[in-house]
Amino acid sequence: MYLTVQTLLNDPNIVKAVIDRVIALRLDTIYWKKHLDFEETRSQVFKTYLGTVTGVTAGSVIDRNSGKPLRERKSLGSGYGEVAYMGDRYQMDNERLDMLQELINKFNSARPADQQAAINDIINYIVDDYRQVLLAPHKRMDIVDGALRSDGKAEVKVDDNPQGIAMLDMELPVNRITPQTGDKDHFIKYLMDKVVELRTKYGMFVSMEMSRKTFINAIVGSKDFGDFYKQTLNQREVQLASGLMTSEMASTIFQGIGLPPIVINEDMVELSDGTYHQVFKDNRISLFTTPKQGKMRWHTPYEVTDPVPGKTYTTSEGGMYISNIRTDEGRFMEYGAEWIPEYTAPNKITIFDLDTMLSA
Repeated sequence: MYLTVQTLLNDPNIVKAVIDRVIALRLDTIYWKKHLDFEETRSQVFKTYLGTVTGVTAGSVIDRNSGKPLRERKSLGSGYGEVAYMGDRYQMDNERLDMLQELINKFNSARPADQQAAINDIINYIVDDYRQVLLAPHKRMDIVDGALRSDGKAEVKVDDNPQGIAMLDMELPVNRITPQTGDKDHFIKYLMDKVVELRTKYGMFVSMEMSRKTFINAIVGSKDFGDFYKQTLNQREVQLASGLMTSEMASTIFQGIGLPPIVINEDMVELSDGTYHQVFKDNRISLFTTPKQGKMRWHTPYEVTDPVPGKTYTTSEGGMYISNIRTDEGRFMEYGAEWIPEYTAPNKITIFDLDTMLSA
């Protein structure tokens, strides 16, 4: 087999091998996959159901000679969702193309027995180009999912979406609670009372998620945290240092007083300007009743069904495509994806907004 840059990047088997290598290397964590699973939608605008019933209603106790009471399935609130359209174009610079050409020349001049090692060198070299393209839409959805989980709202601003056109603006019907300044000193007791109250409405909570800063300021920083620490661990005295108190230690205390386990979210995503964006918002505590909250709905982009002449296409999970094209301006790699998070039961998510409480 004789290779050129054109035949290399147009070979679906080689491109697939590169994509598989990107996934196998696990250099980047896709955060949203911890909470959502892919599910296809046949339409860009789709009907979504809010408030899916996750529990089973207790059966009725009846007299042996009486009729059975008529039950109705709880109706689900409904709305409409629309996938977000994502895409970027990357130019492969001449220096990288020159180096790629050298590796291709090495492959073409190698003996058949050595060609496998040579093709592996080529794949390893172009992995980073495909890594950028393959993971870009996942990183955007990490930001969107993190905003929805921590604040119930998500938007894409102009400053972190350079040259973008369509703006994303979503808001979920979550249960939002705003503690006041006076609740700060006894915040752990406040949380306990609220969780007990909310359980009768939403069921048991499996996790209580927050950022590291919120954990230090709101949990360890609460004056009554030390009291519960002493009561739970039978300590007469305790000296709390926020840097020494871990979320695991706090979770042990919380479970002893009926609060859900703490999950510290420290996920970060790099933006196009090289800065990093914290996925989970500070001053928020989110309570969840299930480990996974819904689906990442995806739709096949139109360009996949009506390809542009001269482009070569490779599809990946979630219906996204990666394309390659050579023009008189250079060689370009592009991607296109149409995704949006769909939360199955957002009305069972409770978010404590601590801005007011911690502002004092």
